[in-house]
Amino acid sequence: MVEAEIAFLAPCKRRPVFHDIPSDKDFLPLTQHIVPISAVHDERTRFTLDRDGIEIVQRACPLEYHSAGEGRIAYLRALEEFVASTTGAVKVVALGNGVVRRSERSVRHRRDGTTVLGRFAHCDFSPSDAGSRFWVEHLLSGGEAQVRMARRYAIYNVWQCLTDPPQDTPLAFCEPASVLPEDIVGCDQVITARDGSTIRFELRLYHYNPAQNWFYFPDLGRNDLMVFTGHDSDPARPQGIAHAAFSDPTCPEGVPPRESIDERLIAFFE
Repeated sequence: MVEAEIAFLAPCKRRPVFHDIPSDKDFLPLTQHIVPISAVHDERTRFTLDRDGIEIVQRACPLEYHSAGEGRIAYLRALEEFVASTTGAVKVVALGNGVVRRSERSVRHRRDGTTVLGRFAHCDFSPSDAGSRFWVEHLLSGGEAQVRMARRYAIYNVWQCLTDPPQDTPLAFCEPASVLPEDIVGCDQVITARDGSTIRFELRLYHYNPAQNWFYFPDLGRNDLMVFTGHDSDPARPQGIAHAAFSDPTCPEGVPPRESIDERLIAFFE
């Protein structure tokens, strides 16, 4: 067990909104809390997507990440195959909007098109149409999208560390069953596409609640793929899992700053 600082949405009367490029229209009032976070070691193999909303699969060798070109395409195809084999989905499509994040300790922090760590409690998707169906309709043609969404579909994050363990800034996760409905708030995010157009969608933010149970997986290796739920259309399964980056106080000084890739994929089921 460690104690670390995580930011949560502060009480507010307006709907929160933020842009990938800071804007005077942003409204994201956050408040910091010191949170107990349980370290999961050998027990991590018991976590499953269907029960816990998160699962770790250790591969014989790491997937080779490439940021562009044919290597990038090959990486996304490999992730699609991985999610299909892990979940039993009949079709998996990568959103292709993955982000590389580096610890603030890195001399390359926020360089090369990378972004900041998400140090506030959030989930990248939501059950509302603007946070789930939006992405299916964004990827598939109208006819196929409607057919696919008539059956079960789920949106997953797949997270891979690109540096060796230990991680100075790992991800903490909140047990879905410990989150109350009143803890969850819809938030608009606006991102700017390469052509200058904007995309607006919904994600989830969380208020602090001392009854929430937070945990993390120390020392993930490059060959560990951590897949967790952003949304699942089946209400019997976890509907998404809150997560946030934090500074691990037990991490030794001088370790390489954490660098990771976070991809998002949609899985369709029969």
